[in-house]
Amino acid sequence: MANKQKKSIPFLKKTWVSSIGVFLLSQIIFITCEATGWIPNYREIGGTLFGRITESSIFREWFTFYETPNFNLLTICFGIFLVYGIIGAIKNCTSNS
Repeated sequence: MANKQKKSIPFLKKTWVSSIGVFLLSQIIFITCEATGWIPNYREIGGTLFGRITESSIFREWFTFYETPNFNLLTICFGIFLVYGIIGAIKNCTSNS
């Protein structure tokens, strides 16, 4: 039986790198927008599902990373992908040992 060599994937094409990269890039954009005041003019989210989420007491007290509630909501969504990326990085690092 022929030995099959493990095909290596380039570093930047690994899924966990893109997950962590998207989170970091979004945070840089959000911090820059908050610092410069160039916040996109979003539609009013009051009365919608996302509006109810951002106006909930838990969201206003615990998840206040930015002044803009839209950025806070997006940060939570991108944070889920960050967790996926960290788990993938840990699996990749432990499997190479």
